[in-house]
Amino acid sequence: MNYKLRIKHPSGAEFEAEGPAEFIQTEKEGFLRGLPAAAAQGREPEKHQEEPAGEPRWAALAETKNCLLVLKNKHHGLRAADAALLILAAERQLNANASVGAITLSKAIKASGYAPERIDRLLTKANREGLVKASGTKRNRAYQITDKGLERAWLEARKLE
Repeated sequence: MNYKLRIKHPSGAEFEAEGPAEFIQTEKEGFLRGLPAAAAQGREPEKHQEEPAGEPRWAALAETKNCLLVLKNKHHGLRAADAALLILAAERQLNANASVGAITLSKAIKASGYAPERIDRLLTKANREGLVKASGTKRNRAYQITDKGLERAWLEARKLE
């Protein structure tokens, strides 16, 4: 999935990038690191604000407790399956962890305040829709969020902010 980001800074600097989310994120960080030098040349100081259409603040949605990445708040209307997608997406974005074990994911969902049924049954629909990939069997099963699943989690995260 390709994303597009445009930033116009009050100092006159402009940034535009198109491509995968990771590419845009690294390029944006490089652009923002270069701004203080421009501010030292007599321009306005850096005042960067996230645009509403920007990347959700994963650190504001999730935190690490007892070695588990859990959602900070229980949101009404959010189902356990959607919470699982958000946890998988936050794990990928914050910890660069591609896959999460089923037992760890189950504990994280429960610690977030949701009462999931069996994880394999909870994520069956997401697996069929291509939002997650399951690997392994029985107790060694692990789940990995796909790009399509990351998009869905991104949309849910934007609703929660």
